[in-house]
Amino acid sequence: MAAMRFGLQLFPWCTAPEMVAYTKRALSQHPFTKVWVPDHLSYENVFVTLASLVMETSAHVGTSVAQPFSRTPVDLASSFAALSHLARERGITVGIGTGAVTSDMIRKQRRVTMVREMVLLLRELFAGRKATLGEFPNLADFFRLDPAAQTLLRVPPVEPPEIFVAAAGPQTLRLAGELGDGLILSNFSFPTALLRRGILDAAMAKVQEGRRARGDGGPFTKVFHLHVSVARDGGHAKRFSKRLASISLARSNLGRNKLVRLGFPAEEATAIEKAYHQGRGADDMEPLVSDRLIEESGIIVAGTAGECIAQLDELLRLAKPHRFDIVDIATPLGPDLGEAIDIICQEILPELQRRSDSYCDRV
Repeated sequence: MAAMRFGLQLFPWCTAPEMVAYTKRALSQHPFTKVWVPDHLSYENVFVTLASLVMETSAHVGTSVAQPFSRTPVDLASSFAALSHLARERGITVGIGTGAVTSDMIRKQRRVTMVREMVLLLRELFAGRKATLGEFPNLADFFRLDPAAQTLLRVPPVEPPEIFVAAAGPQTLRLAGELGDGLILSNFSFPTALLRRGILDAAMAKVQEGRRARGDGGPFTKVFHLHVSVARDGGHAKRFSKRLASISLARSNLGRNKLVRLGFPAEEATAIEKAYHQGRGADDMEPLVSDRLIEESGIIVAGTAGECIAQLDELLRLAKPHRFDIVDIATPLGPDLGEAIDIICQEILPELQRRSDSYCDRV
């Protein structure tokens, strides 16, 4: 039987010491391949949190994801370098993308180009080479850097960290294939309702287009984040999922027009889109999301352990042709994080592993 590799994404809703405790709780029950933490400015600093996890647990950690707008390139590179030195032979993973659908209080521009330049500059700095900032004009302009200045990391990583690109649209999908060591997709952008219609075929074709442009045929890791909300009380888990679902629906591949074409009420789809464009936050948008929208779209897997297993089973069967290397169980996880971790490790993952031949045809 092929062994499935699972990762875990923990959102920093709590303190760094609590994140350490939850990570230890998870790793004591399942050998997760990676533990990811998102980079959100309103919560505790992602690098402090990840450093705590590296020092206090056996986790291989990564950002899921960092974005190129909140830190200067040199600050971002030096933060990853320090984390890499702490992790030593375990290594770390740089997950990078265009950022959350919410603003992070930053007016973002030229998102794809900024990611491209940041990946290229990180590679130069990780390799210990000097870089002229003017060769990365969008980064230099955004951060008001001197184009003539040169920069380098005085203490670069011993081994350059791997860089995975989070992608949803055609440009970032191609970019991931062209520049990334790996790809991160999620059911926020590739929910069950769209997988049934073959959206992954077109998405992975774009990734392959980028791989062909790169031309080296080196290792490439494909990661699928599956966002889950599980609890003994399935109704509570579904209600808890709506906050995150609301902001994801506003900017996902699902979108208003596709929701309507899939048979969801036009007024519900319109209300979510309108609220987003009015700048309303998740607290305001959460009540606009119905149980039906959660259950039938698959943008978040939610419910009891049995309900989540059934939904994950369909997702993984649909994704099988594209041979994902790592499947992540991703935020929000559940209203009671400790309970959710126990259910995931003790009930959901063992059952998915038992069925792994249905999802993975490689040794």
